[in-house]
Amino acid sequence: MATAATAKKANKQLDIRALFDRYHHAWEAADPDAIAALHSSESTFWLQDGSARIQGRETLRKHYAGLFAQYGKFGWDIQRVMFGDRHWVFEYNMLIEMKDCNRQPFTASVPMLDIVDVNEAGEVTRKDVYVDGIARRAALERAGLT
Repeated sequence: MATAATAKKANKQLDIRALFDRYHHAWEAADPDAIAALHSSESTFWLQDGSARIQGRETLRKHYAGLFAQYGKFGWDIQRVMFGDRHWVFEYNMLIEMKDCNRQPFTASVPMLDIVDVNEAGEVTRKDVYVDGIARRAALERAGLT
């Protein structure tokens, strides 16, 4: 028999799942405005390779718009998503349509991991992104972008 505390915890996890779904759909739509709207005003995006630590909703919106301008739409091969009371962990392969040095199309697959913290208002407060640097470098080299 479920207790009130167990039911409340389950509802919070469902809320986190719903937020993840909205967030993921905004990324699938390549909509930087919708993505930024799901972040808190002081949210931080931290690419954990030393290249980017960005703070603030408007700065994040501009950063995400730049990613879509640079790479176009990209997809995900989802490995797993784990939910907590105030966070999710998203493990995936980012799939990016690119052209090699001979202008032949290929799909780059780069393993990544996101750790996303959420506040009580249901806003993303921090997103840490870990990238497989070897796979990313190989894709960029194949595309002649290094």
